[in-house]
Amino acid sequence: MQKSKIPLIQLPNLKKGVFLTRPNRFVSEIRYNHEINLAHIHDPGRLTELLVRGRDILFTDSRGKLDYYVKAVKFREEWVIIDTSIHSEIALRVFPLLSKTKNAKNIRKEVRIGKSRIDFVLDGIPLEVKGVTLVKGDLALFPDAPTERGTRHVQEIIDNNGMLLFLVFRKASKFKPNFNTDLKFANKLSEARLRKIDINVVQLSFDGKTIFYNGLIPLGDF
Repeated sequence: MQKSKIPLIQLPNLKKGVFLTRPNRFVSEIRYNHEINLAHIHDPGRLTELLVRGRDILFTDSRGKLDYYVKAVKFREEWVIIDTSIHSEIALRVFPLLSKTKNAKNIRKEVRIGKSRIDFVLDGIPLEVKGVTLVKGDLALFPDAPTERGTRHVQEIIDNNGMLLFLVFRKASKFKPNFNTDLKFANKLSEARLRKIDINVVQLSFDGKTIFYNGLIPLGDF
């Protein structure tokens, strides 16, 4: 792993509370100022090891129907970003730091390609971004829940000779697809690797205020 640590984004107006329950994928109950409130969770993944009753969370006021919007959860000594809505904003700040994307001149967001909407097209090359919050040992794994949509995205990237960018929000030394959770996605990512698709895995950290770029981590065996 590279030793660089470059600030990317600051998250303003954060409040601190305690996670209680997750009634459904996008709603959580939290305790804040001795009251129980509802907070939006934007990440549709399972987040089983992260969202445990009693964990500290960081959140902001919500612009939607719920009171608040969860941004990060404390896992051991790490603040882990679980707001997938900011992945694109993070990626835009990562692009200048990567050799294959740093010279991109024409960047388009949310572009329809085939049957999918791909996150970016950089100088005519499609690039899809995925966030990673599951780590076992020192191995980052994606996905943490079955994702037909994710598999379809990888297929579109293969078909159009694009690129993949995985944003890892926890400490890890290697990355692999999660064969145990979604074999179809894992096999498709393996195919992408065999087809020489550019797969970049970026290590990020969050100190409770600022998201940092910590460099690239390698792919494991798959």
